[in-house]
Amino acid sequence: MPSPRRDSLPLAFECLPCAVGSLVTLFDKGVVPEHKREEAMRALLSYLSRLDFKQSPPRMGREMHRLIRDVLNNPDPYREIKRSFNARMLEEYPRFKKIVAEAEDPFLAAVKLAVAGNVIDFGPNRPFDFQDAVERARTIVPTVDASESLRKAVSTARMLLYLGDNAGEIVMDRVLLETIGHPNVIFAVRGAPVINDATVEDARAAGIDGLARILSNGDDAPGTILEAVSPEFRRVFDRADLVISKGQGNYEGLCGVEKNIYFLLMAKCDHVAGRLGVKKGDFVISRA
Repeated sequence: MPSPRRDSLPLAFECLPCAVGSLVTLFDKGVVPEHKREEAMRALLSYLSRLDFKQSPPRMGREMHRLIRDVLNNPDPYREIKRSFNARMLEEYPRFKKIVAEAEDPFLAAVKLAVAGNVIDFGPNRPFDFQDAVERARTIVPTVDASESLRKAVSTARMLLYLGDNAGEIVMDRVLLETIGHPNVIFAVRGAPVINDATVEDARAAGIDGLARILSNGDDAPGTILEAVSPEFRRVFDRADLVISKGQGNYEGLCGVEKNIYFLLMAKCDHVAGRLGVKKGDFVISRA
């Protein structure tokens, strides 16, 4: 059974201002009403003052966003944002299909497009330009590029477990899955709402259910924490001979796991970029 190694990604001190900044971003977007903001900020600062720095960023994110949901008395503050981005990306779906169909290497084009979709994230305290990321995907050479190894792994895998990340982004995952055409795919999503991460509802809205069995991982962390997932998800994870892991949160939770995992992500912070040996904003297709 695969298990985390000692070198799985721990928190860094720069994760703290990022956490505070992400809450301020929620204020700016109107997700946290003005009369709840001081309470939310004080609750977050109290939690951060007791933080265990040996834990991974997804663990911190899980507790932080549980706290925010409790303060708001709202189980899914991002629900309308997620629906909006799913709808917006579905409008772009014919364009994505055209980009892949016209590419010299449709598989690589679909992989890079999926990585570009990883820019859609309301967790980090930073703006994002989705259209710019899509245009970059047409010509960019990923800084870490294990795409040829991934291509071979897909062709021989009996079961493919695909770990989804954010709503909206999963439309690009759909394009990649259609391009791959694997007959036995399980698409995993979060077990409960957290930030704009995809849930079963989002995956169905994006059309993933026509390509794969959708599976909740049973946890509400913005990443995959094997010690916290459901027994069903863990059984599937252990049985899968190939895992495609999308996004930084899944990388943060799984980078120390002994398993045939390929990470598709955009490095969104210096902490993760340093671990990968890349720069912030770089495209990464990496094997664990």
